[in-house]
Amino acid sequence: MSRSSEQVSMGSVGHEQESAMPSWWEADTHRYVQVLLLALVGGWAYFANLHLSLLEGSEGLYAGIAGEMVRRGEFFDLTYQGIPYFNKPPLFFWLLNLSTSVWGDHEIALRLPGSLAAVGTILLTYVLGTQLMSSRAGFWAALVVATSHVFLWYGRRVLFDSTLTFLVTLALFAWIQVQILGRSSRWYLLAFLSMALGAMLKEMHGFFLPLLIMALYAVIQRDARMVRDKFFWIGLAGAIALLAWYAQLLSVGYQHHFLLGSAIKSVWNSGLSGAAGTSKDGHPIYWYLGMMWADFFPWCALLPSALLLLWRQRPLRSHQTELLLLVWVLGLFTAFSLATLKREPYLTTLVPGIGLMIGYFYHRSGASQEVARTMPPLLRGFLVILALVFIGGMFFGAAPLRRRWLVSAPVVSPAFIVIMVSLAGTLLYAAITARLQFALRMVGLLAAAYVVLVVNYVFPAIDQAASPRKATEQIKSLAKEAGPPMFLFIPGWPKNEDAVYYLKRDTVVRDLPDEDALHHAVRTQGPIRVITEESQMAALQKQAGLVVETLQEFLQPGRKHLYLLSVHAKS
Repeated sequence: MSRSSEQVSMGSVGHEQESAMPSWWEADTHRYVQVLLLALVGGWAYFANLHLSLLEGSEGLYAGIAGEMVRRGEFFDLTYQGIPYFNKPPLFFWLLNLSTSVWGDHEIALRLPGSLAAVGTILLTYVLGTQLMSSRAGFWAALVVATSHVFLWYGRRVLFDSTLTFLVTLALFAWIQVQILGRSSRWYLLAFLSMALGAMLKEMHGFFLPLLIMALYAVIQRDARMVRDKFFWIGLAGAIALLAWYAQLLSVGYQHHFLLGSAIKSVWNSGLSGAAGTSKDGHPIYWYLGMMWADFFPWCALLPSALLLLWRQRPLRSHQTELLLLVWVLGLFTAFSLATLKREPYLTTLVPGIGLMIGYFYHRSGASQEVARTMPPLLRGFLVILALVFIGGMFFGAAPLRRRWLVSAPVVSPAFIVIMVSLAGTLLYAAITARLQFALRMVGLLAAAYVVLVVNYVFPAIDQAASPRKATEQIKSLAKEAGPPMFLFIPGWPKNEDAVYYLKRDTVVRDLPDEDALHHAVRTQGPIRVITEESQMAALQKQAGLVVETLQEFLQPGRKHLYLLSVHAKS
């Protein structure tokens, strides 16, 4: 069979009809099943167990900022612990306030905006994959988004990244409708609206990331249609006007988020400075290359083969979809690698592109007989490693949970271990015997099982072991018992933002904002009990005139322990 006869026609308005579907009824039924499976996996991944304790500090930080915003009645100048907060614009906190106003002030409401954005990203990825390639590609691309570790771990949190990923994906979705699928250029208006909202949410890189992909694609294709279209310029002008109006509503401390020079400086200045090309946070330029293997688990086993398959479709200018996917993934990856700051959650923005790339691999493996009947040694090796990692993780995966999250009890039930080991063993057999289609389906099954593992076993185990909510519930119970009055003393920026959020959510434990307030409480009320962190405890113990004794320690992940102290004046 010649290469031309095998080549799938990509990037046109119509896409290849799948030969496996002999009638419209079977095709529609197949899509309904795909959507149902994605709804089950995505719903479970991003809505189950949202009630568990806030984690890793940033959730408590953002929840605390949203709470202070409401208590102060000030929606344009944010504070945290009374300190002005200019690190991010306020749009995300407005979303948190809207959710908690409707559903109540609890973890589910705080996490709901991120979870809804995650499900929206899954849906956009499915539609894009179906439009550009086939429903098979769309299904597997969306499944990658729903089950990749980095998206599963951060996409359901009280964080900016899931919502930003949705807005970036929506902008590219609208742009693709015009640029590749040939639809009305009015889609540019939605693209620029999404880009403006991305900048309003999390600085100007919410605007520049999709624009980078659009520009790179147009330059490589030598395609100037975009800049000749009046709706492109109408959309751009509207986005600039919206951002200017938004910036004017905010105080001077937020203006730097919307200045082009400041945005470039904050994102890329000194990105290659330091020893051996490290960024200012100490991560080398290749840091994300290593993180890809963990963050895109379990699909990382397919990444090299999918990338090689895309790269083989040269000349790329004549293959629009292949070029788009390479520009999407490699363009964002390069931009992130050159950035001044590198953080693991930033990779969530890359997930839809990675999903579409792996969806393309599944599409080609089903549509091309040459690809379908062979399993390259590289792919076989990675699949074997993936199967062994799953098997080993079932027996030794508790060790990292003990070190990082203080989880001491068994995490996974014996029945689930048997299921996971059986699935991994089946993948191992399929890889060794070079049964490509069978192996690819097993990766999908393991990815869905990984969702159950994280959502139903890992998150609850962390919550039970040493969660901030559990610790603060114990503290509040002690405060209600007979004894000296209890106060919270963590002035300034706390180390454990999650615990401080829970302690400040009601008035069971009253807050002492500074040392003067603490000394006043000791003078007027005699011996008191104080909840504080390690650094504040050390400072109190050094103060003359105070007797400080440790009554109890509440262990927290990341050495963010809380201490219950007895404090009274020296006689």
